[in-house]
Amino acid sequence: MKTSVNSRLNGTATVAFMLALMMMGSSTSTLVNGQAAGVTCPGALLQLLPCLPFLTKQAPSPSTQCCSNVKLLNDEANTAAIRQQLCKCFKPAIITYRVDPPVAKALPSLCGVNVPVPIDPNIDCNKDFNLGLKYG
Repeated sequence: MKTSVNSRLNGTATVAFMLALMMMGSSTSTLVNGQAAGVTCPGALLQLLPCLPFLTKQAPSPSTQCCSNVKLLNDEANTAAIRQQLCKCFKPAIITYRVDPPVAKALPSLCGVNVPVPIDPNIDCNKDFNLGLKYG
């Protein structure tokens, strides 16, 4: 009985997450004059939705789609401003969706991606994220 209640709660959280993202917009990038102007928070969260089972310890490893999306998002986050925006986006999402921080920290390396920002819930999102730094 306990497992089915947890499954329903997790399913409800996932549906609520998806609905919130659809209401906010599903595009990963904002367009200005037809050009990509940057990654949006709802777009980034939607892009990482396939990672949610792994990030919440419901799956033992990230899916192929999750890793593909992590690589794509990392490529799109090519400025300090975008990385800061994503940092500010992901910090509350970690709490809201009960993401396990050590699992989140391991995700980039499990997907073969070197991210330019450490994955840490205690990071100061207001500091400058230097493009030259690579954390793994």
